[in-house]
Amino acid sequence: MLESVVLGVVQGAIEWLPVSSEGVVTAVGSLLFDLTLPEALAFSLWLHLGTAIAATIAFRHELTEVAREALQDPKHPSPFLRFLVLGTAFSAVIGFPMLLVLDNWSIVIGGSAMLTVGVAMLVTAVVLRTRPTQGLRDRNDLTMADAVVFGIAQGFATVPGLSRSGLTVAALLGRGLTKGEALAVSFVMSIPASAGAALVAAFDSDGPTLTEGIVGATVATVVGVATIKALLSVAERINLAAFVAGLGLLVIGGGAIPLLS
Repeated sequence: MLESVVLGVVQGAIEWLPVSSEGVVTAVGSLLFDLTLPEALAFSLWLHLGTAIAATIAFRHELTEVAREALQDPKHPSPFLRFLVLGTAFSAVIGFPMLLVLDNWSIVIGGSAMLTVGVAMLVTAVVLRTRPTQGLRDRNDLTMADAVVFGIAQGFATVPGLSRSGLTVAALLGRGLTKGEALAVSFVMSIPASAGAALVAAFDSDGPTLTEGIVGATVATVVGVATIKALLSVAERINLAAFVAGLGLLVIGGGAIPLLS
């Protein structure tokens, strides 16, 4: 039961950071609790159920508004609703096949890729420092092109070791969204992706028992809600160059964990 609590805390906190939660949870499960690699990976995927619930709770008002809009005027969806549908579709088309066929050794490949992403973000931070710029767009300005870019980034993030939040936030910042909006949109879009990962884990024979799964997902939910609120409260107060540099360092650290383990 201790492993469910510890791994739930790790998943609830790490999911929203530009570090691979799958890589970190898998590493912690393997190193601290002697789980086999398949067991640790299946546990990490299952715990995404908790963070999906956390994002739903944190953004319940936004989701309620989107649902109301879809029911009242389905023929004229808002830019945000179109983005949610198209971005999720692209993510599923790319991500589900990869999630079903990837082998466990892909964690190392993902870790290597995240190191490259982290270094690229540090270079971007240096450029921003010398030539400051600030995204001005919000969720009401989202386009179909934004959805395609986001969907591709989130789809490839199914590779263990790649950070979903790191890739998607970087993609949205690159498309000109403000820091707070990039985080919020990425968090909302994590709901279907995380629920899908948990669904795959539910049919995995290496997954946790029912009790372990419920405890772990509950802990991940509670910690996840608190982490989301904390990150959104400070996002817009941070200098953009420092923000991107910090993300880059976290990405490098998260990419190194699978390689070291």
